[in-house]
Amino acid sequence: MLNHEKGAPPLYSQLESIIKMQIERGEYNRGDFLPTEKMLMDQYEVSRVTVRQAMAALSQAGYIKCSRGIGTEVIYEKIDEHMKSVISFTDEMKQHNITMETTYCRMEKIMPGTTVASALQIPKTEMCYCLTRVRSVQGKPLVYTITYLRDIVELPMDSQYYMESLYKYLSEVHEIRIVKGRDTLEAALPSPEVQKFLEIEAQMPVFKRIRQTFLPGEDFPELHNGGKDGLVFEYSVCYYPGNRYKYTVDL
Repeated sequence: MLNHEKGAPPLYSQLESIIKMQIERGEYNRGDFLPTEKMLMDQYEVSRVTVRQAMAALSQAGYIKCSRGIGTEVIYEKIDEHMKSVISFTDEMKQHNITMETTYCRMEKIMPGTTVASALQIPKTEMCYCLTRVRSVQGKPLVYTITYLRDIVELPMDSQYYMESLYKYLSEVHEIRIVKGRDTLEAALPSPEVQKFLEIEAQMPVFKRIRQTFLPGEDFPELHNGGKDGLVFEYSVCYYPGNRYKYTVDL
């Protein structure tokens, strides 16, 4: 039930949070209809105005669609990524018929820290590329990615080259062939930086994906250290808002 005590959050905000959680947990799925205004009023002991304010907030957040004479339909659906090979985020979204856009992009050349140098298998004194991007769907940030690339070809600093698929650009322009990848998945709480780029609150859990990709060792014999996976080329850390993304793995 809602907290009616003095100092509690507004009733419409509490109701919005409850229904949002129910949708995210799958109690209501895409295509389902929520209870009527009258049913919600009776269940939570609130006014019609309170229910309508909550519905308006949920509609604006992309969770529901209200249609006069039809009802309130759930339109929210987590993006379920079912990965079987190394593909770009652009191609991931195309598989779901989702159009995405890059809303933030910065390319720079940096000295790697200990973690990045170890992941790329380079000395800490060797420069690498760092590409920071935010990819959004329908104006809402879906992934904040920091990608570190080994300096094996000269890459431009102009962000226009990285607004679409990075892998496609590397393949078509620089003939870089990614032959293998390794993803590590974990849940985490967002840092202030992640909160800012994903536009989420501190208590919203995030889905963190760490990726390494490899190039054929025979393409770069002077750099390859003999590892069975090939030459490490990419180390990426990706953050997804936990309420909009899930990941499926075949075992």
